[in-house]
Amino acid sequence: MTNALDAASEELDDLRGLRSGRVRLVGFPSASPTVLPKLLADLAERHPGIAVSYVEAEPPEAVEAVREDRADVALTFSYPGDRDDPHVSSARGLSVRSIGHDQMLAVLPTHHPVARASYTGGEVDVALLADEDWIAGCPRCRGHLLELCGRAGFEPRITFETDNFIAVECLVAQGIGVATLPRLAVDSVPAMPGVVTIALPRGEERTVHLVTAHGAEDVPTVRATLAALRRVV
Repeated sequence: MTNALDAASEELDDLRGLRSGRVRLVGFPSASPTVLPKLLADLAERHPGIAVSYVEAEPPEAVEAVREDRADVALTFSYPGDRDDPHVSSARGLSVRSIGHDQMLAVLPTHHPVARASYTGGEVDVALLADEDWIAGCPRCRGHLLELCGRAGFEPRITFETDNFIAVECLVAQGIGVATLPRLAVDSVPAMPGVVTIALPRGEERTVHLVTAHGAEDVPTVRATLAALRRVV
């Protein structure tokens, strides 16, 4: 009887927690226009009492925000072969869950010969872009670009660097260079004239993670937010 009453009491506490409460979320830039709106819509439908605050940050800063109790949940990513993966170093002692993958794409001008040759082939041969000027992104994205091109046998000639993925597509459309972008970034804006995106070789994708303090999922609002993120990513 006592166990049943305790269970009922815990269930009531959970219901109260889901009727009202706040979750502090921090996420990477390309998740802001893509994952975040879907998350808020999902929570508004299922748990309208949960209020979400949001700050945009790259993975190392997002992990640190959880560690310093400035955020309850961090939405982060890592690249294959990432030498400075924050989930290996700075996330020690935290809970890290992988919840999906974000496809990486080559971004080329539509008139580029590699674009024409690869458009129906499914994947781009990165080695064919060895002589191109490259546009690099954030430090983690730049690191992946160097690793990607290294695996293809060359060092990319990086002539422009910007975190703004709209600027990346604009530069590519003008024939200034070629680039790589994650699917989330490409999907966040309408298709740009003069640009074509082609899948990178299999395995060249970002892994998306959720980072929390250990035991944070025991808090009803955090648990509901984690479940919602798994649904929308």
